Amino acid sequence: MTKSKPIGIGIGVAILGMIVVYAFTQSGGIQVNDSMSDSELESAAIDWNYYDLLKNIDELEGKVIHFKGTVNVASKKGLFGINVGESSIRQDVIFVEYDEEQFVKQDIVEGFGIVKGIRFLERTNSVGGADTLAQVPNIEAIKVTCTSC
Repeated sequence: MTKSKPIGIGIGVAILGMIVVYAFTQSGGIQVNDSMSDSELESAAIDWNYYDLLKNIDELEGKVIHFKGTVNVASKKGLFGINVGESSIRQDVIFVEYDEEQFVKQDIVEGFGIVKGIRFLERTNSVGGADTLAQVPNIEAIKVTCTSC
């Protein structure tokens, strides 16, 4: 009887451990916040490219990315757009939600953010409706620094 008790406890601990590991992997594995160091954020960030981000936005939503680019649209409402692509013909733009600092056009910024989905860029048409001009990735910033300011 004394041997079955340690075995039972061991099995219980193993099952509990598997539950913790499962929950850890399902939640992304790490709680990301702005007090993390750059190296911690870098290890949490996924590899990405612009077109995969657009095509697979649903699967990448909630993931951390590292971004760097030139501000092309600045807003006082905590939102700015940056060119992240290297194409000289068509710029690859992402929009970043960030309330901490104001950036102006042509600032070069670098940072980390969480993929939030797609933002639709629209304009009002002549009959009062909205025409969608583009769909761009929308990122919620964790940390952003200006490298050219």
